[in-house]
Amino acid sequence: MEKVLIIDDEKNIVVSLASILEDEGYKVFFASSGESGIEKFKNIKPDAIFLDIWLPGIDGLETMKNILEINPIQIVIMISGHGNISSAVSAVKEGAYDFLEKPLSLEKVMFVLNRAMEYKKILDENKKLKSILYKNVELNEDDRKKIKKETTGIIEFDINDTKSLSKQKSVGGSNIFYGIGLHSGEKTGMVIKPLRVGKGIRFENISKCGYIPARIEYLDTTNYATSIKKDDLEAKTIEHFMATLHAFGITNLSIKINREVPIGDGSASDFCKFIKNSGIVEQDAFIPDIVIARTLLIGDDKEDGKYIKVEPSNNFSVKYTAIYPEPLGRISYEFVLNSAEDFEREIAPARTYGFVDEINELSKMGLAEGGRMNNFILIDNGKVINTKLRFDEELARHKILDIIGDFYMLGRPIKGKITAQKTGHFENARMLNLIKENFL
Repeated sequence: MEKVLIIDDEKNIVVSLASILEDEGYKVFFASSGESGIEKFKNIKPDAIFLDIWLPGIDGLETMKNILEINPIQIVIMISGHGNISSAVSAVKEGAYDFLEKPLSLEKVMFVLNRAMEYKKILDENKKLKSILYKNVELNEDDRKKIKKETTGIIEFDINDTKSLSKQKSVGGSNIFYGIGLHSGEKTGMVIKPLRVGKGIRFENISKCGYIPARIEYLDTTNYATSIKKDDLEAKTIEHFMATLHAFGITNLSIKINREVPIGDGSASDFCKFIKNSGIVEQDAFIPDIVIARTLLIGDDKEDGKYIKVEPSNNFSVKYTAIYPEPLGRISYEFVLNSAEDFEREIAPARTYGFVDEINELSKMGLAEGGRMNNFILIDNGKVINTKLRFDEELARHKILDIIGDFYMLGRPIKGKITAQKTGHFENARMLNLIKENFL
């Protein structure tokens, strides 16, 4: 049962607030002064605190400072019958989660408290992320047995199948990345850890055992993003980070997330910096490219058709054409992945984009809740309305970013030329399965 501490010297407020909270299933504790509130806080370790600004002895703001010195992530909701905007601002600046004015209503109290409890869960998850980063988490015997049953992440290959070999790579050490999820809108985080050769790219959940290999076999959905799932584990919006791993040649990596990969600024630029800061280590093993031996086509490759095609090439390249009503019109760009530096300069900065008339539909589907003016290109009537494009072809470059990420779910690098027009994650997934059927 979640615990709530009320620190208030007005008995009628304490009684009415306690009645609301107990009806909702909370265990409630009381204190009538700042000093006694601090002692109660130390003893009961509440999940949330309702704290009056005006108290005998030390006031509410001073009480809160003392509490937050002990537990900096404690949820504190300030309340006052003499509230004004300056009091609210002061309280929040000092570390309060939110501010409520008396008289308190059931709706206001429960709305703020429920939201605070969700926020606390995220803080707790991020605390687990840090513990994963800085120390080894002990596993019980059942967890160890489950992990032993997992299969390798890299798709099996015969090293004699191809002359095109690359060194397997991982990162130099563990690292952590914070942000919000584009579609969930939740504050989230990501911890990466190096893996031994042959383990592949795998996504894990910070509070559950097991992992999901980042492979096409585990694709769950392509609705506006690429997500994978295995049993009760899921990893959402993985394509931008996967593109970065593809470009830097990382083949073995553990990625622990809450559920969704953070969106950053809507591009892959922050991920490039993150991987470089983590260090890139060549490992003592090789991995062969998937060599495209003949042309494969999905769709209609006529002038204005919707299609994706792969054909033989000595390197990995992507050409994408987007076709929208004027003034956007026809936007095309071609990229050859010769180096991570080329990717970081030409493709990584291209941001996610969407259209105003899609926003309501996305919201109904529970998507794009983390879209912000600084991480999402918003288009209305053929015009970008919230930002300045980083490139004339930014929309096409972002589609190339998505393709580079999606195609890394084959588990190995690719030698082939991809040409796509008017396509998205769904068509990428269809082509991945076609490549797998023909060449793996």
